[in-house]
Amino acid sequence: MALVAAWGGIMGLAAKHFDNAPVIGEIGTYLGVWVFAASLIAAFSRTPLHAAVLVPLFFVAMLAAYYVYSMRLFAFFPRREFLYWGGIAAASPAGAWIVWHGRGKGWIAALCASLPVALLLLEGYPVYYTGRTALAFDIVAAVVLFVLLARTARQMLYTGAWTAVAFVVMHRVDLLSRVFGGL
Repeated sequence: MALVAAWGGIMGLAAKHFDNAPVIGEIGTYLGVWVFAASLIAAFSRTPLHAAVLVPLFFVAMLAAYYVYSMRLFAFFPRREFLYWGGIAAASPAGAWIVWHGRGKGWIAALCASLPVALLLLEGYPVYYTGRTALAFDIVAAVVLFVLLARTARQMLYTGAWTAVAFVVMHRVDLLSRVFGGL
């Protein structure tokens, strides 16, 4: 648990420190690195309950480090954003529980694995027409997560099918704009 909290704190400090740096700062600004980190924590936890505890712990440590750094160095505390991201952290146990099941076998496990992969692809695919290098991280993270979660050829087929469906649905409902458009 301490390792996950330390990792969250270090990533929060790094995200704030590199906030305005080209590429690496953008990666920390986008959702992908956080979805990827939380998915790895969840997928490799011992149990789904363990995942549901560790992922919010990671996010709380990350948010605390990020906003304390911001307050101490810049005397700046964006309350609205803090509350918003705190709400996301509070909802993260459900996502962690789902992703933990993504390492299993069958269609349900494939559906669970496809959700973070599709979300990463959804955020990253504009790299092809915008040229924003930082979005390439999301594509690479999606591929890595896909391979780590769907460990057999059959599971990759199932997960690939669910990922395509989830991507289309998320794109059609404009998920990123609806959930994160106000920030």
